[in-house]
Amino acid sequence: MDFKNYFKELKRRNVFKAAIAYLVVSWIVIQVISILFPLFKIPGAFQKGIVIILAVGFPVWLIFAWIYELTPDGLKKTEKVAQERSITHETSNKFNKIIIGALVVAIILLGANLYSNYTKNDEKPQANVTANNNSETTDKEEKSIAVLAFDDMSPKKDQEYFSDGISEEILNYLAKNPDLEVISRTSSFYFKDKEATTKEIGQKLHVNYLLEGSVRKAGDMVRITAQLINISTGIHIWSETYDRKLDDIFKIQDDIAAAVSKKLEASLLGEKISETNTKAYTLYLQAKHLYNLRTEESMKKALELLKQATNIDSKYAPSWALMSGIYRFLGYNASALPHEKAYELGTKAAKKAIEIDPSYAKGYMGLANFNLAQFDFKKAKQNTEKALQLAPNDPVVLSRSGMMTFSSILKMIENTKKSMKLDPLYYPNYYNLGLLYYWEGNNQKALEYFDQYEEYQPGAMGLNYLKTLALLAEGRTQEALATIEKEPYPFFKAYGKIKSLYQAGKKEEASALFKDLRKNYPKEAANIADIYAFMGNREKTFEWLEKAVKIKDPTITEAVYYPTFNKFHDDPRWQQLLEEMGVPEDNGIPGYKN
Repeated sequence: MDFKNYFKELKRRNVFKAAIAYLVVSWIVIQVISILFPLFKIPGAFQKGIVIILAVGFPVWLIFAWIYELTPDGLKKTEKVAQERSITHETSNKFNKIIIGALVVAIILLGANLYSNYTKNDEKPQANVTANNNSETTDKEEKSIAVLAFDDMSPKKDQEYFSDGISEEILNYLAKNPDLEVISRTSSFYFKDKEATTKEIGQKLHVNYLLEGSVRKAGDMVRITAQLINISTGIHIWSETYDRKLDDIFKIQDDIAAAVSKKLEASLLGEKISETNTKAYTLYLQAKHLYNLRTEESMKKALELLKQATNIDSKYAPSWALMSGIYRFLGYNASALPHEKAYELGTKAAKKAIEIDPSYAKGYMGLANFNLAQFDFKKAKQNTEKALQLAPNDPVVLSRSGMMTFSSILKMIENTKKSMKLDPLYYPNYYNLGLLYYWEGNNQKALEYFDQYEEYQPGAMGLNYLKTLALLAEGRTQEALATIEKEPYPFFKAYGKIKSLYQAGKKEEASALFKDLRKNYPKEAANIADIYAFMGNREKTFEWLEKAVKIKDPTITEAVYYPTFNKFHDDPRWQQLLEEMGVPEDNGIPGYKN
């Protein structure tokens, strides 16, 4: 058969139309599964499998269309069908209808996608027409991503610490990339175990991409599935499954981070995710899981695990940085460790992290926290700026640095709101804003933010104490008395109760409690001064403030903003106190005179 006749025969047997129909229908199938599979959390491997089947099926379909023909008597080989029994013309018409119908569906899908992109672009600020730096910002916003908590698919469902830890390490690595806008762990993990579609999550977090996945760990083997989703289309633009030994866990994380960066057209970082012994890494992930519970008991357990981890591998910077944060919590938040001991051990751990990895931002942030506690404001600023330089998009670093500036209260509110805009569900910002508005004297606003924080962290240490202060400032004494009874932490409960009883006119009862507090917590000098100020005792207030500066009570760095001290700003001792602390000259502390 010559080529001309061969071409005619292909046409007569409807091979061309069969090919077109197959390709159009296959394209529609791929679009539909890319939307539905993520909705029902079907692993990306199934989607890839269907695409492979469709690709392999194409040549088979063409061969089938050439060899066989549908006749009134059923399916028969074309060469055995008599000309008068052939219905290729009718089959051709059926293919025409299939192709037209499929093209209509394809046009609708393409139109919906184009409309979605058009409206999305139309809603963006027209910053790109003003200046080059605005154009860069828009590009960065386009590459915004949230890393969701990977699902624990282990047989016993007992590896949550491991799946959470893997997700967080990938998140932290991506956050170092200046081309990407990465949402914090706090916001991303908020949706864990919650019913929400990828589109809903994307809208709440204000991101364009989601990275989700699952982890299955059994013995020394691990299977990690990761998939990158475009929020506007719902399409999986990348997915991969890794079946490896546990020893390869760091290589897997590197591969995932590199693949995501490449897909988002972000520059690849030259560095790799820090590696350690797998046993030490498991202990580190367990400790991090306990750290995020933020209770005194969980912190102490986490500390023991980290000591074991560093005994196995003393060259893993994240373990030391996390240890530094635990010492700070135990010493300055929970008062479970003397301040001097917390400072000594915490500083040593932070410096160790930096020595091992000079590019590890959290090491510098940990050191800055201890610098501040020792009134070394210059070093605190230097280390904070270094952390921001290394992790410019890390909301945790941004939020913490915003509260360490010694600027005016209004400026700190502005900085915290900027952090909140970048990461709307990073709930410590609600706590910080509540505190700042209380300091400013806007108690109603403070209560609103404390209520919002409570939605994320019900029963958090010190929260009901702070609510009590705002209620007292509003003159809502009975509500304050009821609220302070809900405070779980003994020191803050006694602290708030003394003020509430005093304002309620029960001064003898308040004085008795205050006496016990001074006996049990003699180093809480700044807070004791605050109670004396609340009671209007000027001399005792300055006596304890001076003691706070002398013993370097870290609370004093916040206490200088307390509204209870406002009435004493005209006293020369206030200015003298601030100068003795060595606060920066460009500070925004109330009552400070340059």
